[in-house]
Amino acid sequence: MNRRFLRTSVFFLILSGFGVLNAQNYISLGEDKCGFDPEVSAQMQRLLGQNWGYSYDSLLVDLGKWSESPYVTIDSIGASVLNRAIWQLKITAETLPLVPRRTVFIHARTHPNEVQAFWVTDEIINMLLSEDPFAQFLRDHCTFFILPMYNPDGVELGLPRQNANGIDIESGWDDAVQQPEVTVLRNRFIELMNAPEPIEVALNMHSAIACKRYFVYHHENGTSLPFTQLEKQFIGGVQSYFPTGIEPWDYYVSWANGTPNQYPESWWWMNHGEDVMALTYEDMNCATAGQYDQTAFATLHGISDYLGLVVTAIAGTPAPNYGENVTLGQNYPNPVQLSAGTTLSTVFLYQLAQPQEIRLAIYDILGRRIAVVDEGYRSATTHRVFFDASDLPSGNYFYRLETPQGVQMNRFQVIR
Repeated sequence: MNRRFLRTSVFFLILSGFGVLNAQNYISLGEDKCGFDPEVSAQMQRLLGQNWGYSYDSLLVDLGKWSESPYVTIDSIGASVLNRAIWQLKITAETLPLVPRRTVFIHARTHPNEVQAFWVTDEIINMLLSEDPFAQFLRDHCTFFILPMYNPDGVELGLPRQNANGIDIESGWDDAVQQPEVTVLRNRFIELMNAPEPIEVALNMHSAIACKRYFVYHHENGTSLPFTQLEKQFIGGVQSYFPTGIEPWDYYVSWANGTPNQYPESWWWMNHGEDVMALTYEDMNCATAGQYDQTAFATLHGISDYLGLVVTAIAGTPAPNYGENVTLGQNYPNPVQLSAGTTLSTVFLYQLAQPQEIRLAIYDILGRRIAVVDEGYRSATTHRVFFDASDLPSGNYFYRLETPQGVQMNRFQVIR
């Protein structure tokens, strides 16, 4: 079956079988983050085939393709119940770093029927291996460890949520006798957390029958108030790059009754607390699933922002599918030469092809927001916004335009 068809289509035969969550702040799904309908899963399996359109053999083919990149190292970190290798990609620059690199860990396909989570991960891998300037920047500053298929036995056996022993390895982290896959992943986490550059972001990629894209937010009753502020920062950062596609932080609130013991995120919290931003991401497991490239773009830019690397994200290409609806121009004058005694302000210019909500903000070199210079519903025309820069110290700054189309950013300089 054609791979492009699988990624962009699909599933119209099973749309009526999905239930959509009507979320406000708390969702009545208990602790089942993904939701599961056996009938819908069976329909998907009949439609896409035993492996939901992407098998272990498919992964082996892709591993061969990815291995041609000079930026990736591929190795097995252990084996499944049936002795299938659990493959890991390590993606980073070839050169030695000038400063310690930040470490990000991503794993997908815990639940085999949630194949959309793999397609997002696949796009993340492809972006990281590309020659795009932003990808080069991330490789220079980060090391990404990615498991594209954590549960290969379940994929090959056509089990929607279980491994070869019939166990859901997403919720078995507190079992007295752990499944081989859980042991492999936990040991890898421990190994990397004891390394000089420990994991700072750990994403657990899933897809949900809610037919929404969202992160599973952990309530302060199960974590801490400082951690919830970090969660809001991370989720909000990712969402800002895909505001029409990813739900706000409070779409799915979990752990309101305390910290559960059974999940990977439980292990992360109980062992490393606020040091690691460990979250589950849920993509759309329904007929309208797609835009995996834009989701990957938002995820990588959100990670960069969260780690304080936002300053050079400007080097990257625009988010996919933006079209020509929004154009952010270069400010003038640039640089703003306050030392001359006459130039105290600069003008930011942006053009809208259609009326829409916008926010234009200024950030310093550490990614901290300095000011919001324009915000609200704006008409379809060219807009010029004057900003008094007289209070800014010398240095480099960034101005970022957020719209429903996505995010664009440029740089300017202040000289005293």
